[in-house]
Amino acid sequence: MRRMGLRIAIFLFSLNGLLAADSGVISWYKDIEQASAAAREANKPMLLDFWADWCVACWVMKNSVYTEAGVVEVVSKKFVPVQIDFDKQERLARKYNVASLPTILFTDSYGTELFRHEGILDAEEITELLKALPGDMARINRLHQVLAEDKGNFEALEGLGRELREAGLYLRSNQYYSRALKTDPAKKEPRQREQILAAMGWNYIELRESKEAAKVFERCAKEFPNSESKPTFLLGLGQAYALADADDKARKFLNAVVSQYPNSDAARRAERILSELR
Repeated sequence: MRRMGLRIAIFLFSLNGLLAADSGVISWYKDIEQASAAAREANKPMLLDFWADWCVACWVMKNSVYTEAGVVEVVSKKFVPVQIDFDKQERLARKYNVASLPTILFTDSYGTELFRHEGILDAEEITELLKALPGDMARINRLHQVLAEDKGNFEALEGLGRELREAGLYLRSNQYYSRALKTDPAKKEPRQREQILAAMGWNYIELRESKEAAKVFERCAKEFPNSESKPTFLLGLGQAYALADADDKARKFLNAVVSQYPNSDAARRAERILSELR
């Protein structure tokens, strides 16, 4: 009977989403538990909008951004949207460590945070952001449920790191990769550790965190000196130093890739970066 109730709820939610997109308004949930039930049934992400009556920027978002047709369409069709009153739902504000308004959180169907943005966004900015985020939470939901029962499960931690990297959620990806590195499989299997570290390095490059990227690739080069991936370690070091405007160091590693591994994909990428430094 409860299962039937959930199916009815998700049918109504889907219908409301279609009607909302057509009517030009977003049908916000106010109760996160009800929203999560609908999201789990549909394997959709939740969009949590923290706001307050006294927040001027929140009213701008409510009246001028969330009413735009493109925003209404992407929110209504892709997400389960939840508006959370910062003052009246203090427990949730504390749970998600919300310190300023407006704050928008993107979560899986269970409410696990994957991405956040603090501050106001215009309609074009939020539309592009939400379009870029994944809309199918099936695999991410499954992996988070494994972790709910076994928080040190290597396969789930590594899988979430990989899934979130593919979704472009690089910061959150590295948080799961870091946890995976602390498990026995990563400690005992050099190949597992190497793959995770390399992925973390490229995540830091995407985040333009040059110092952290350089640390990771230096570690890779030191721990795995005979790896077939060494050209990409050197490439990563060169790109990290290029991001840091340390051009001499960047040239050193990029030239090493070109001279030691000619005709490789890494060498071609290194040559492109070198041409931009000159």
